[in-house]
Amino acid sequence: MKRIIGSKFNKIYRCIDMLCLCLGEDIVDKEGNRHSQYAFHIQTSWRFIKDNNILLGSRDIYLPQDESLDDGYYDYNEQSNPDNVTNSSSIFDANSHEFYKNFENAKVKNYSINAFGDLRIDFTNGIYFETFTPSNRKCEEWRFIDSEDEEHFIVFDIYDK
Repeated sequence: MKRIIGSKFNKIYRCIDMLCLCLGEDIVDKEGNRHSQYAFHIQTSWRFIKDNNILLGSRDIYLPQDESLDDGYYDYNEQSNPDNVTNSSSIFDANSHEFYKNFENAKVKNYSINAFGDLRIDFTNGIYFETFTPSNRKCEEWRFIDSEDEEHFIVFDIYDK
């Protein structure tokens, strides 16, 4: 994973409630599909922090941006993009466009992984991204994908009872 150091922030998006954090340049695979060089698929709790403020977090996927809406009946499966944000859009979908402005010219400065599998990525713009494992059960929390080498590094890909 050392290869991510110096990589630019590319984009984030979600597949239902899984965060995809993309780094590096865009590349084209053998089938002609465009991917970022590196991607993290995050299935655990996560957040982006700057100056002791949470800019965006995993819970933001599950909550509507309009606080008057009952989140018990909110369907986070419906995604919106910056061109069709509505009151029922998630906080994540509504804020991700503004969020990108924080990452102009930002690159990965450093990263660390602790014994719990928690990941931290520090960016050159003072923002850091972190995951945190919310259970003692060992199951897949996140994976690192190197699109060029077609390698996957999976944190807790084994279930231990």
